[in-house]
Amino acid sequence: MDATQQQMFDSYRAARQGEAAPPAPGTYEMEAVRQIRTWREFLAVLDGRVKKRGRRWQPSRRRPAEAAPSRVSAGC
Repeated sequence: MDATQQQMFDSYRAARQGEAAPPAPGTYEMEAVRQIRTWREFLAVLDGRVKKRGRRWQPSRRRPAEAAPSRVSAGC
């Protein structure tokens, strides 16, 4: 039984018993990843291995086109 089938089964059971439905699969995954990362950073500070914060990812800045061809077609 995969996670989706288990979630559907648990939702059906909760509805029959008048309880709240369980969260969908994957709802708290990102929160868990952030907590693990925070915990590892905390342990690194205790060990004296402070990580330097780098720049966060930013989308690349595109250079303007120098001589962009015109999109107007001649001879309609």
